[in-house]
Amino acid sequence: MPAVRRCALTAVPFGIAVVVYVGVFLASYDRLPGRMATHFSEEGGADGFTGRTAALWVGSGLLVGLGLLFSVLAMVTKESSGSRLTTAVGVGTAVTLGCPLVLTVLVNRDVQDPAEAQLPVWHVAVLLLAGVATGALTWWLTSARPGPGASARMP
Repeated sequence: MPAVRRCALTAVPFGIAVVVYVGVFLASYDRLPGRMATHFSEEGGADGFTGRTAALWVGSGLLVGLGLLFSVLAMVTKESSGSRLTTAVGVGTAVTLGCPLVLTVLVNRDVQDPAEAQLPVWHVAVLLLAGVATGALTWWLTSARPGPGASARMP
């Protein structure tokens, strides 16, 4: 797969994650507490908090920054042995990071006290599995298959 296509394949999931996260955040902005629960214990209870505006900037900044990092890495690895891995890990990271960020916004909606927000651990396990599955699917889709006419060029 050409480097430009691999770069686009890596960038698009991060772009979707940013749009969804910012969209859900802004649509929910008036329903979010001024201080949001952003970290949860093993039992699912809130144990870390961030200001609403900071949560928006940090979450979107992480997605944009990692999206740029993985896209550049996908571009510069060219056709090396690590190019598929870079793309697969990048796409999996977009899902693994984007989904919990959106879910964090949703569990904070309409709570009076951010300590009331709950994020069960099984949600996180499902999101991690979704990231691994997406990365594995990307690995499979970017397999080194010869393009059309490749056999005609071989001696």
